[in-house]
Amino acid sequence: TATMASAGARVVTAVSGAVRSLGKTLDSMGASMEVAKYTERLVPSTRIVAVDGVAPTISETAAFVAPSANVVGSVTLGPNSSVWYGATLRGDVNSITVGTNSSIGDRAIVHVAKIQGDLATTIGDNVTVGSGATVHAATLKNGVMVGPMASVMDGATVGPNSIVGAGAVVTPGTSVPAGE
Repeated sequence: TATMASAGARVVTAVSGAVRSLGKTLDSMGASMEVAKYTERLVPSTRIVAVDGVAPTISETAAFVAPSANVVGSVTLGPNSSVWYGATLRGDVNSITVGTNSSIGDRAIVHVAKIQGDLATTIGDNVTVGSGATVHAATLKNGVMVGPMASVMDGATVGPNSIVGAGAVVTPGTSVPAGE
């Protein structure tokens, strides 16, 4: 049986070598027949970017920053907070602060204002900003939930433990009371 095992091993080795050689030949033939040669290059994301020498501050214990998320300029991301796929936090003309245990959902946009008032964005602890939502130069107190595709606009304040429904718009300067 030892000779059968070694004979079997020799057959497998010979066949695998022949198959590997055939694969290389076919790959070479295919490459020579290509009309438009294309080489795919992976481009690293520019997900964490300084603006005017001010770089984002991301807690060493941040839960997660997705590879396709963008964190730009004067942004502070607190412990156990996360920024999901395609989300953008852009602190280019003012600052953004995200507290502890907060989550910025897929494709959400968090920005600041300078032209129509000098307004930063502050997101408290235990806040969830839903996918596709926009928070622009606003304040979200602790425990706020902003639904998917909702917008909270310039100078608005959403009180603690409040919910902004999916697709809702909190207009500029609005103050949403606690628990609403």
